[in-house]
Amino acid sequence: MTDRIRKSVEQGVCTITLNRPEALNALENTMIATIVAELERAGADPDVRAILLRGEGKAFCAGDDLVDMGTEEHPESSDLVERYSRGYPAIVERMLTLEKPIVVSVRRYALGAGLEMALAADLIVAEPQAKLGLPFVLRGIAAGTSLLPKRAPVHLVQRMLYLGEMITAEDAHRMGVVGHLAEDTDVDELALATARRLAVGATRAIGLMKTALRTSETLSVRDALTVQVGATAASVLTEDFTEGKVAFTQKRDPEFGGR
Repeated sequence: MTDRIRKSVEQGVCTITLNRPEALNALENTMIATIVAELERAGADPDVRAILLRGEGKAFCAGDDLVDMGTEEHPESSDLVERYSRGYPAIVERMLTLEKPIVVSVRRYALGAGLEMALAADLIVAEPQAKLGLPFVLRGIAAGTSLLPKRAPVHLVQRMLYLGEMITAEDAHRMGVVGHLAEDTDVDELALATARRLAVGATRAIGLMKTALRTSETLSVRDALTVQVGATAASVLTEDFTEGKVAFTQKRDPEFGGR
């Protein structure tokens, strides 16, 4: 564990904070392992119904710290496949498979591993002028090929990957890559408010939809509908479905418990 990652749980929201502001919250191996562990704990905690991932200080995350990684304090495996599987892709995979909704708050920079984590979230809340980029190529690294191509036009993806170009969150919002812009309020405040909205929602149904969406990405429409039907059937068995139905007949707002 490390004090470079902080966690708190309040009003159903687990906030995981990257706490290395002096390095723009660049990641090293211990931080990565701790984030994965905290995500797993949040997934298993019945009091957690939504997750907020944010960065302390001026930026969300400037990517991997290539200087700090591989040192005596933060050693790496000699097996290259194992090394890079245990890097930020381990965070991305856990975020994608976790049923609970995840919000990422992007301040100033989300670069490399930082943008990959943001893209793995269910909702991105960002400052309009925050810079987003996957500048792996500027370090001679081939990465960033998994998530952005599913969310952005191919020619933009190629520019960002092959030339290391950055775009603003405002530009990304126009293309639908970023869900919310914090134009008139602090980005962390808007992100927390968004996470709290999710936390009081029908989070079991949200989790089922999240899994169905991820599963259906590579399926035909027919097969995707089969997955959808399975998710619908599972949601009807939840307490939240019963509450939603009763609230509808009583003409009141539902009070979901995430069960």
